[in-house]
Amino acid sequence: MNLLLLHPGEVAADGTAILSGRRALHAHAVLHAEPGQPLAAGLLDGPLGTAVVQSCKADELVVTTRFDRPAPAADDVLLLAVCRPKVLLRMLAHAAALGFGQIALFRSWRVEKSHLQSTAMQPEVQQEQLVLGLEQAGRTALPKVTFHPLFKPFVEDVLPTLPLPSARFVAQPRAELDTAALQPGPGPFALALGPDGGFLPYEVDQLAARGFLPIQCG
Repeated sequence: MNLLLLHPGEVAADGTAILSGRRALHAHAVLHAEPGQPLAAGLLDGPLGTAVVQSCKADELVVTTRFDRPAPAADDVLLLAVCRPKVLLRMLAHAAALGFGQIALFRSWRVEKSHLQSTAMQPEVQQEQLVLGLEQAGRTALPKVTFHPLFKPFVEDVLPTLPLPSARFVAQPRAELDTAALQPGPGPFALALGPDGGFLPYEVDQLAARGFLPIQCG
């Protein structure tokens, strides 16, 4: 945990916050936090700042917070075909850490139906992993996650309504262009990743027709 991430409702009007559970235990057992020690902190979907420890025990952490720095932007968009549950949860944490502000999960042809019934598809389970990713990277913007059960309606009906960046890429191992040849600009981008086994050629073509450039890692 590189950032103590707090929910707005946890912070009193005077900046004091009383935390328990995983964050308190981590501060006590891993950070060895002591009274007066400043910790890097952030407000979920808000600014960054500092939390000064008032007291720290394994079951309770009391801090005084001050949030006075803007958090990094999270303007990139990830289109992610649902993968194996354990992998999906890791991907969500990584996506939050990398600064994706929007994550659209969808079912493509090679997505196993059983994956859609796993606990990894539950919003509260997903949010836990997103928060872990934010804490690791020192970010505060919680990605918005949506799910779309069918590929064709998602591509044809939903994609045109999304405010996607103009820079768009789809991962395709057999693409002619590799990432080493790209010279992306400073703006945001959208990335589409396939499931275990990858996208079908038809699916790559559909995304390419909507401005997604096929790329491979080289």
